[in-house]
Amino acid sequence: MNTEIIFLITLAVALISLIISIVLFFKVRKQDRHLASFMAGKEGKDLEHVLIEHADSIGKIEEDLKDLVKASEYLHKAIQSSVRKVAFERYNPFQGVGGNQSFTIVMLDAFNTGVVISSLHNRDSNRVYAKGIKSGQAMHNLSEEEERVLKNALLLKGA
Repeated sequence: MNTEIIFLITLAVALISLIISIVLFFKVRKQDRHLASFMAGKEGKDLEHVLIEHADSIGKIEEDLKDLVKASEYLHKAIQSSVRKVAFERYNPFQGVGGNQSFTIVMLDAFNTGVVISSLHNRDSNRVYAKGIKSGQAMHNLSEEEERVLKNALLLKGA
């Protein structure tokens, strides 16, 4: 009787093991199908290949971004020294002569450095004067009109 019980117990354990093995076999098979469909990407590329391509692409994008940042910094510095503020005025410096043919123009950069150009016109001649401006201060004496135009230029924001 002991042998029969041991045999039945062994047979029951074997059947339970067989059932568990079959269930696990189908679960693993299902997981393999999911993994195979996940790994078979566009145009037959597997996931690993796609991830490697994306990593390479991200590396190139990072390099391009660094280049763009450098170019942006260079352009920012270049724009600072370009003409950003311009003021202009026509006037008549000589009483009783012509009509507002003379003018003054002021052109400044972001640091308020630039030039004042004045053209004084009368019947017999035309004279042009250029005077430097550094940090908003004239490097030569300015006329009343030139002072006024410089003040107007200094008030501009100079996008």
